[in-house]
Amino acid sequence: MRRLKNNLLLIISILTLTLLSSCGAIVKSKANNNLTEEKGAIPPEFGNKNTTMLFISHHRSYNKYLKKNVKKIYKGNSEIISTEELNSNTEYRNTEKYRYIFDYDYKSYSYTKSDGSFGNGQVKKFYVLDRKNEKKYKSPMTSGYWSKLQKVYLKKLNEKLERN
Repeated sequence: MRRLKNNLLLIISILTLTLLSSCGAIVKSKANNNLTEEKGAIPPEFGNKNTTMLFISHHRSYNKYLKKNVKKIYKGNSEIISTEELNSNTEYRNTEKYRYIFDYDYKSYSYTKSDGSFGNGQVKKFYVLDRKNEKKYKSPMTSGYWSKLQKVYLKKLNEKLERN
């Protein structure tokens, strides 16, 4: 009986891990198709000049992944700053040098709980702001796997940098 319980627990654990990893793979695949210039996620002029991307920091857990992902993936010039630094430091007003900002808004959604009641949630919706043209280039998709989505977005921005 004990052996059966252990085997069931092992099978459930393996299935759960497989399901979670496959969801992440689906997000990556979908993001590769959607985070493009054609779908409105990347500015057409991105990478044409030697600019520094400003990445906006928010809270501790987000910043941890942001720093890791930018360091590991993004190959352009970059700085990670807070909104307060952006608004108070006059150097950042130079839109020739600091033309683009990478940040997110929250997108709200509603869902039905298993008991039939309703719930609300929020997910991060990443974007690149072109400060010179005052236009947001938004990700056409969101996901609870926001770090995976962020990684693909950074990878796609790199590809655009390399082409220009």
